[in-house]
Amino acid sequence: MIQIDFHTQRLSLRFFLLMLILFGFQVLFGLLIAVQHVDPRLLSGILNFNILRAEHTNLGILWILSGFIGTILFVGPLLSRRELAAPGLIRFLFWALLAVTLWNIATQSLAARGIAGWWLGQPWLQEGLEYLEAGRAADVVIFVGFAILAWVVLRTFPARRDWNEIHWGLAIGVTALTFVWLFGVFFIERLDLQEYFRWYVVHYWVEGVWEVIHISLVGFLLVLMFKADVKAVGYAVFWGVALVWLSGLIGNAHHYFWIGTPEFWQFWGSLFSALEPLPLVFCFWHIYLDAHQDRRPLANAPAFYFILGSVVLEQVGAGILGFTMTFALTNVWSHGTWVTPSHAHLALFGTFGMLGIAAAYYAIPLLRGVKDFDQRLGRIAFWLVFAGMLGIAFAFAIGGTIQVFLYRAMGLSWFGGQIFPAMQFYKVLVPVFGLIFLAGAGLLIYDLLTLGLRARNASRPRAVFRAANPGRWRRTLHGTEAGLWLAGMWIFGAFITLGLLSFNLDAVAQGDPTIPYILAGLGYPGLLLITLLFVWRFLASLEARPAPGPAPADFGQSADQAVRA
Repeated sequence: MIQIDFHTQRLSLRFFLLMLILFGFQVLFGLLIAVQHVDPRLLSGILNFNILRAEHTNLGILWILSGFIGTILFVGPLLSRRELAAPGLIRFLFWALLAVTLWNIATQSLAARGIAGWWLGQPWLQEGLEYLEAGRAADVVIFVGFAILAWVVLRTFPARRDWNEIHWGLAIGVTALTFVWLFGVFFIERLDLQEYFRWYVVHYWVEGVWEVIHISLVGFLLVLMFKADVKAVGYAVFWGVALVWLSGLIGNAHHYFWIGTPEFWQFWGSLFSALEPLPLVFCFWHIYLDAHQDRRPLANAPAFYFILGSVVLEQVGAGILGFTMTFALTNVWSHGTWVTPSHAHLALFGTFGMLGIAAAYYAIPLLRGVKDFDQRLGRIAFWLVFAGMLGIAFAFAIGGTIQVFLYRAMGLSWFGGQIFPAMQFYKVLVPVFGLIFLAGAGLLIYDLLTLGLRARNASRPRAVFRAANPGRWRRTLHGTEAGLWLAGMWIFGAFITLGLLSFNLDAVAQGDPTIPYILAGLGYPGLLLITLLFVWRFLASLEARPAPGPAPADFGQSADQAVRA
């Protein structure tokens, strides 16, 4: 029988704790730059916007990576029924990740002084490329760290003849995580060619490799939480991974539109990027099937809340909002405006960040031996960060629509004083919703850090909705209704796409923004509201089930039974 409290598996706790700390700092940096949007004079000359933005972006990548590594190290023994290989290397990996994080924070300010640390034609201290600001020294350490992770995972897995689709998904993911990073470990003087290879890392690494790991981890966490059939989940993982790579390899070309590449990439990049939502729809649909197939009780609500949030925001942020901007005729307007961070925040935090938080809510109680814990804080934290992130995306999207019209269509000067006042209301909305997000982030960080301390006197609440007649909102969610919710999201996504396309109209070019403003005013609020209501409906249907039986600590046996099946 598998044992949850492996000594080596506890090493994943370090990565989860690092994830929470870095997440807290990233949120604080994000709130600070949001306030700087309102008042650009804030901390001018001390902590300038460009430095804070780079810190915010890089910390986002680093805390998500910490969560991924922690999750992989946690599920590896459960998936393989053996302890992690080479615990000494795992400890080295933790300290290497911490060193890279501190290095990255310390060297960002060098960019403002033009210091890159050139030696042998390479910038060893800081290179200033967006998402890849760390210099070559950090890049080499990162490559070694990923190689260690891949080696440990593959050594932990059983013989290849015993692998299932989840083994293969994680093996492909951690191996590609290492090799795709090589595209970021060299510097080219020509900016257009450097951009070409930079997108190999940003797209293939984040939007490709991370997606493979995400699909595999979501699948196995569903096996653990609902005792879902491993073969059925493996089937979904297989097709999800296949579709991610099929659409992503050529779909990377939608980044090539504006860096001097041949014109044919506009067609092929648009076409294959438009296919990228397919694996996301598949993942979205499978979480519905796994959660509802046997009407099993929801034993660990916070963990599943964040898994659901991860998959839904993956569909909305990466899928729908990503789809709206992949065409050349829409990307020419949205690229480099506030419309882009609306997509990026939902996609990066929603897809990958929420998965790490979900895994932490599942793993930390088990690794600390907490048999029962109060789940109310986790529930509240989820709704705060979920609603806060949707609000941030709304402010970026509507503010970005105004920016596109005035800046791109009308050609008004960014520094001339016309655009800033027009966007001011939405500039204020970003930190307002950011405060809501900060409250949720602080609550979940506190909750996860103190789970072992508060568990003795806390009792885990049973299902909230248990009335004999639960009402329309809490009744069982059937597949037809779930499909209608999903279709509604895509309908509003179509409004957004048409709104961006309408900037190509002669009437808009002559100064009439009525059509894009109406379509954006329908599309963005409608999409984000239906997303909020769907998640509420989904979770209400689960909470209406009978009270859960075993406490989370019993999931070690459940995991063993599920894997053996």
